[in-house]
Amino acid sequence: MRTPPHSLGTILKALRHVLAADATPEAVLKDIDVPVWYLLELEADHITVADGDTLTLICSCYQLTVDQLIMLSAAANLPEAIVHMTIQRYRTYEAPNYLPDRPWPDSTQVVPLITNPDPLAKHTYADVLRCIRTQVEDRSVTAVSALLNVSPMAYWHMEAGQLPVPTWLQRKIAFRLHLKNLTTLTRATDILTTICQHLDIAPDDLPMELRLP
Repeated sequence: MRTPPHSLGTILKALRHVLAADATPEAVLKDIDVPVWYLLELEADHITVADGDTLTLICSCYQLTVDQLIMLSAAANLPEAIVHMTIQRYRTYEAPNYLPDRPWPDSTQVVPLITNPDPLAKHTYADVLRCIRTQVEDRSVTAVSALLNVSPMAYWHMEAGQLPVPTWLQRKIAFRLHLKNLTTLTRATDILTTICQHLDIAPDDLPMELRLP
């Protein structure tokens, strides 16, 4: 029988990196009764046969099933396969009616997976999202995601460059900035300076509230 290209440990480490934004094992397991050492041993491939119930609980932390975990083991490109599954899960990008405002990891600390195919682009759409949220409006991830009517998880993964920014959301953001599209910003040398010049505001007047999408 052919051995899958990705071991269970490799997949679990990739899930913690991509989906949990490099969260600690303690943070991943905080809502389930699984010891940290067990996850670490699984990630190190020191446990060859994982307990089924325990593995199901760990998968629930990433909102994946064990069957999906098995599918990832055969993926040609593991990070891309994880991102694809995440896109399918958040394909509606719907935000719940009420969300507690909790801190999210720094999106700049995650290695981006999504690039900008535009040969003239100096920045990605993730860079634009981050600049607007942190420098123009100074809002939390939860606040911005509620404003744009997307789930915080989906928004954060887009800002971290783990998910592509869909065209309809690009249009929403461009509308808030009185732009036809975001190409002006992705091709700009400095995103913040370009926004300030376009809206005719001084950097000292930031943060400011943009118009509703």
